[in-house]
Amino acid sequence: MALRALIVDDDPAFMKAAGGLLEREGIDVVGLASSTAHAVEQAEQLQPDVVLIDIELGEESGFDLPWRLAAATEPAPNMIMISTHAAAEFVDLVAVSPVLGFLSKLDLSVGAIRDLLHDRAHGHGCRHEALVYSTSEELVAGTAPFVHQGLEAADDVLVVMREPGRALLSEAVGGETAGITFVDAIDWYRTPQHAFEQYTRHLRDRLGRGADRVRIVAEAMLPEGAAEWKRYEASISVAMASVPVSFICTYDTRELPAEVVADAEETHPLLRSADGSRPSARYAAPPAFTRQLG
Repeated sequence: MALRALIVDDDPAFMKAAGGLLEREGIDVVGLASSTAHAVEQAEQLQPDVVLIDIELGEESGFDLPWRLAAATEPAPNMIMISTHAAAEFVDLVAVSPVLGFLSKLDLSVGAIRDLLHDRAHGHGCRHEALVYSTSEELVAGTAPFVHQGLEAADDVLVVMREPGRALLSEAVGGETAGITFVDAIDWYRTPQHAFEQYTRHLRDRLGRGADRVRIVAEAMLPEGAAEWKRYEASISVAMASVPVSFICTYDTRELPAEVVADAEETHPLLRSADGSRPSARYAAPPAFTRQLG
């Protein structure tokens, strides 16, 4: 079945040319829009598979549209930012936007679009999930399958937890612990900077040795009111956006303050449970989340 696309651009000539190109290459262009309001209306009515969004929409910023589409449509379509400018000019904005990525208008093609869709489908880049639990059984049910899948896929697996959690997970995976690196969360989580440096060092080492993906189960140890730790959690999805790493950050409601547990839904794009993963309805774009911290 052909992909269905909506093009959002304020240049009629470009939309006509791009639409013709994509149609010839097998994409069904179902709609054209020149403003954010019109794009939201079109997306709700047409439900396209992919939306191509010009970064500059006249006096509007194209980067506002992905957030509006994510809030207005269920499920949100795959979104790709496009521009005549170089990708390097927008890498930070793309990283904190709910889009697949960026394409230069000069490189626009069905192949390039499908490559980005393939990356999304196969989980390339960072996956940042939160597991909120209140029993040992919930902890094991939410993390053990993730670890087993990593071992079966020959991914690198890292567990950063205090001793009780390490023991539980070690027992749950049985004799397969030889493929897992266990480290003490107390040692890694001295400061946000130290934690980030430890993860970065591990990722560079394992990916440098040829691992296709690194899977990490991490115990959240965030003191109440510690804004720097909240900024750290919010920044992970952005700082490691292009890194092939999957995090499950575990939050124990029996120990952590309610404020910290609530923040998990705002700092993690995905929520994990024994039933798998689902998008967090309360996820906040990192800039917006950190602004509220003062």
